[in-house]
Amino acid sequence: MEPSRWSRTVTIAALRMLAGIAAVVFYSHMYELALRHGEPPWRAALFPLSVDGMIVGASMTLLSDARQGRKGGVLPWGLLIIGSAASLVANVAVADPTMWSRIIHAWPSFALIGAYELLMREFRAVAQGVRTEPADDEQDPAETTGAEFVGGTGENRL
Repeated sequence: MEPSRWSRTVTIAALRMLAGIAAVVFYSHMYELALRHGEPPWRAALFPLSVDGMIVGASMTLLSDARQGRKGGVLPWGLLIIGSAASLVANVAVADPTMWSRIIHAWPSFALIGAYELLMREFRAVAQGVRTEPADDEQDPAETTGAEFVGGTGENRL
């Protein structure tokens, strides 16, 4: 395995592990917050998924935009920022009112957001490379003999 591929593989594996750990802790904090504020257990269980779902959906839209050579729009970036802020605020809200408790409770959200965005960055970089590499079966239009096209209009000759 070449060094750059090995580095990317290790980076992606580490980020997935970090995101998984942070997601479990984040989920429990969001669940606890929803229970504290009167949600029944079944709805409290869904609440963290709505925040994570928004973050994942926005990130995947940005990834799709990168694959198509577009910059991400205001909506996916806005949803990503709002979802990330909601995650951070919810984690801090369940903390004891001490600075260290708030820092400890904020960390999983911060780690999840950071790890997930770094993971998406790796995927976007790969997508950018795929988008810019020509396919083996593509032929440069300048190499055509003229027998295939009439005046560059794309009409087939009969």
